[in-house]
Amino acid sequence: MNYKLLLVDIDGTLLGKNGTISAEDRNALAKACDLGVQVSLSTGRAAQASLGVISQLSLDCYHIFFDGALVSNPSNGKEIYAQPINKMVVRQAVEFARLNEIGLELYSATHYFAERETWSTIAHRQYFGIEPAFVDFDRLWNYEEIIK
Repeated sequence: MNYKLLLVDIDGTLLGKNGTISAEDRNALAKACDLGVQVSLSTGRAAQASLGVISQLSLDCYHIFFDGALVSNPSNGKEIYAQPINKMVVRQAVEFARLNEIGLELYSATHYFAERETWSTIAHRQYFGIEPAFVDFDRLWNYEEIIK
């Protein structure tokens, strides 16, 4: 049987508990690529939080992010599928988060947004190496397609 595509999850599958890719997995993926198999990632992560893994494996192709809500190639910025959240739902989430003093983070295909520094923005910075753009969420849904 000739396989054309191999989709690989990142957290808990490709990356071990120490956050690295084992030599065995790295070699297996390289061998698959050498055999002409397209290797792509499929993850719940944002594209920005996956760039390190994509770079380590030299994957210049389309990947699945946000548990399927975005299919894109971060190397060239092309999207082939995006399922943004309804703008009114985003607005309601912002209002709810503010009313209940919840730190909210929003993601577009290419950006990570927060209104203020929280434990979560610190964790995302440390674990994923991504820096939030601190913005006022009042009208963010009007000019950004929010995916998560």
